[in-house]
Amino acid sequence: LHTAYRRQRQMCIRDSIEKFQLSKRTEASPFPVFSNDRHNVVISGMGRAQASLATQYLFTEVINTPEPIINLGIAGHGELAIGTPFIANRILHLDEKAVYYPPPVLKLNIANSGLQTCDIPETKYSHPIGYDMEAHGFCSAAYRSITREFVQSIKFVSDNPTSPLVSFSPNLASKIIGTHVELIEEIANQLKNTFQELQLDPKIYKMIKELKSTYHFTFTQDYQLEKLLRHAYSLGMHPNDVTHILNQSSTGKIFLSVLSQKLEAFRTLP
Repeated sequence: LHTAYRRQRQMCIRDSIEKFQLSKRTEASPFPVFSNDRHNVVISGMGRAQASLATQYLFTEVINTPEPIINLGIAGHGELAIGTPFIANRILHLDEKAVYYPPPVLKLNIANSGLQTCDIPETKYSHPIGYDMEAHGFCSAAYRSITREFVQSIKFVSDNPTSPLVSFSPNLASKIIGTHVELIEEIANQLKNTFQELQLDPKIYKMIKELKSTYHFTFTQDYQLEKLLRHAYSLGMHPNDVTHILNQSSTGKIFLSVLSQKLEAFRTLP
């Protein structure tokens, strides 16, 4: 789990910390981290830069392996009522080209909504979507460590046009999140169980990271890369064959094209 609240705002997730029986890690750390044998929570502080750094820290210094991750926090919304939970199905920042589309792997009876990350709190609520300050930075870091199915952003509405941000208080955030501790637990368990069911060979994750560090992929190509590598391993293509294609390709586009052609031979029945 990744959440934005820090220092005095730890009270906002106090109920979740108690519910999951998390203990604060004692080693020196740039971010507060709470853990048990199944979950880790990092508290980033506000803003997309902090969210990105905290997510990187969680993956590189705390868990060191691919794990599903959830961005949990509050958000303003142009339409939904105060206290309403929602899953972000599109995450954007107006100054960034990257738009993230978390796949709908969670089976929950809660709202789905677009989410715009802002550098300052949004007060106009111009569109019927959510507004936060962290999700885009969170995704930009998390997508470098794990496939997008397992990067999800769950928000709870803290302000809207009828109850604007000026009336917001940390106590309200604590109450909102505390009311939904069971939902948070269900989300965490669903994502963890789905990850275990679909968990890929670690070689796939290693290959994905190697390819992303070698080539620039558009977001469409990024999705295609993950899909093709899944097919390659499920169809029995030897990892050395994938490495050979990588070594013979001068661009990411060429790699994807050649790999797709090679997989056709595996998909064709004799």
